[in-house]
Amino acid sequence: MKQTVSFLISALIMTSCGENLMDSEVDTDMPVVESYLQENENSLTVKLYSMEVYLKDDYLLSKPIGSLQPEINGNTLTEIDTGTYLLDLDEDTIRGGQTFDLSFNYLGKTITASTSIPQRITGLNIEPAYIIRTSSYYFWDSTDTTEIILTWDDPHKSYYQIYIESPASSDTPDFEGGTQFRRRMMQPFQGNSYRTTSREFMSAGYYSIYVYRVNKDYVDLYERISSTDLANPSSAIQNAFGIFTAMSAAKIGFQVMEAEE
Repeated sequence: MKQTVSFLISALIMTSCGENLMDSEVDTDMPVVESYLQENENSLTVKLYSMEVYLKDDYLLSKPIGSLQPEINGNTLTEIDTGTYLLDLDEDTIRGGQTFDLSFNYLGKTITASTSIPQRITGLNIEPAYIIRTSSYYFWDSTDTTEIILTWDDPHKSYYQIYIESPASSDTPDFEGGTQFRRRMMQPFQGNSYRTTSREFMSAGYYSIYVYRVNKDYVDLYERISSTDLANPSSAIQNAFGIFTAMSAAKIGFQVMEAEE
């Protein structure tokens, strides 16, 4: 999931710093922060980049920013690669309800951000837990409308995102002009259920379905990057772009079994 959602930062770096920003109050020396804290993990990572700036006759590529000393809750992170900083919590874990505050200095400015860890997802269930198809089918019968329903507890009307890993080895076209996806990530939404059909599960085998509870700042950036207007990218980070957010996750399995016709 973290590798998948990193496209948000890539899109922000490459598309938000065009020439139309040069006339605004945006400072192109501002760094870009990328950090996704996950409940129940015992470490956290912060990545720092420079912005990619397009000038009239030239451009400056984004690069990792090294040799800084970012702190989270007063603890200094260790630079494990250029621009990548780690805080190891040892035997402790990131817990729902905790608040984490990030701060560091860059080019004479103090960058700050704060995030709260969403509570762990409970009550995750899927119906049915599996479906059976005949091994002679190359793709689903168009009349197959079997509904697959995920449900979970949602006491606080939070935001959620569904992420599905299939047994397919790669994204491949099917015989109806669609695609069998290796991984799929859905748009964030509010609610306590997700409904789909058996036609979304084209490959036989075992699927891993993740439900992520995400914060509003993540939703705002996701929607902003998904739109066509990036002239004024939003940021919840003081004196920087990017995201410093948190999420919790629950995982459930789903299986597509084949039976001889």
